[in-house]
Amino acid sequence: MPSSLVTAKTISLVLRPLTPIHVWSGRRLLMGLDIVGRGADMLCIVDLDKLPSNIVNELANARADDIPKILERRSAQLPCKLVLRAIATVLPYAQVLEMNQYIVPGSTLKGYIRTAILFHMLRGISDKAKLVEVLESGIDLTKESKYVSEGLEAQFFRVPRPRKQGGFVDSFQSLLVLDPELRVEPNCLSVSELQVVELVGGKLKPIASQFAVVATCGELRYRVSIRASTPGILSRVVSQVPEHKADVEKLRLLDGVDIVKVLKEFGCSILLREIERLSIYKELEAYLSLLKDLYSKYCTRESRCVIARLGYMTGHIAKTVLSIVKDAYPQLYQQIRSYMESKLHHTWDELTIKLVRSPQGLVGPGWCEVCIE
Repeated sequence: MPSSLVTAKTISLVLRPLTPIHVWSGRRLLMGLDIVGRGADMLCIVDLDKLPSNIVNELANARADDIPKILERRSAQLPCKLVLRAIATVLPYAQVLEMNQYIVPGSTLKGYIRTAILFHMLRGISDKAKLVEVLESGIDLTKESKYVSEGLEAQFFRVPRPRKQGGFVDSFQSLLVLDPELRVEPNCLSVSELQVVELVGGKLKPIASQFAVVATCGELRYRVSIRASTPGILSRVVSQVPEHKADVEKLRLLDGVDIVKVLKEFGCSILLREIERLSIYKELEAYLSLLKDLYSKYCTRESRCVIARLGYMTGHIAKTVLSIVKDAYPQLYQQIRSYMESKLHHTWDELTIKLVRSPQGLVGPGWCEVCIE
């Protein structure tokens, strides 16, 4: 679409972690090599490119098994990319997931906004028979898992371009979320343990864990631009070139969307579901109390800030619209569950909870507030 036909509406969003949050960089760090203990509860992520020559020579002449001991003995002399506090005890040779350089990159926030808008649009279908029809036609379990819901998103956000051009027009071409400006002090980053806990008859059973670098405080500031169309000019374009009508309608989809309102609806739905399913677990009373406080603050009153849940180990309810599928069409949800279990080779349902060690105790990872400025 020619740039003369659109204007950019820009808003500033600020994200602040409320519980430890992690978005993976794709790199695993090894305790004892990439990360070395420094004092009682501090860890050094070693800058291997800046090691002093005397330490390099010592390592070069050492047996592989002795390298961790040398690094530990020399820990005070090692150059560090980051010095982090250890919230949990990290075992020798444990793998630690490295944090994304932007903590929560713009692409992650944009994907979350996309899911929230799809959730809002599906929730707006009041006719249950129509909603079931939309879900059934949009979910294809013959495809790879990452493409299963592609048809559902296409119904709302995509349309083929005119035949000569090929490809698709997607509504979210109109939305730009830049990577954030970080305002995060070093003490906001730490290493913690994320746990997967099975919910069995009112009791908790730990079944897996993973160490990761997490953010516990600070601010991430995003510039979000929405390209808004000029209705009068676009109407003339469509009248002159009718085959562009569908393109224009998709590109105008976000024009009237109140992003903060939509994020509030999605975030409060996730939060309420978490409260309801954990209400019987006495071991999580402190976490449950925190969730209820968050619900009261962000979901029962008007505010320029909303609750959100982003990042690693936040569960499929926070990353998809499967809560709507489960409520509106339980049979399809069970089919999706069976399909995912066959692909992942483990239980895939709300029968587990993800927790992370934090200064507040065990809490769910990824809770944050998003405020408009």
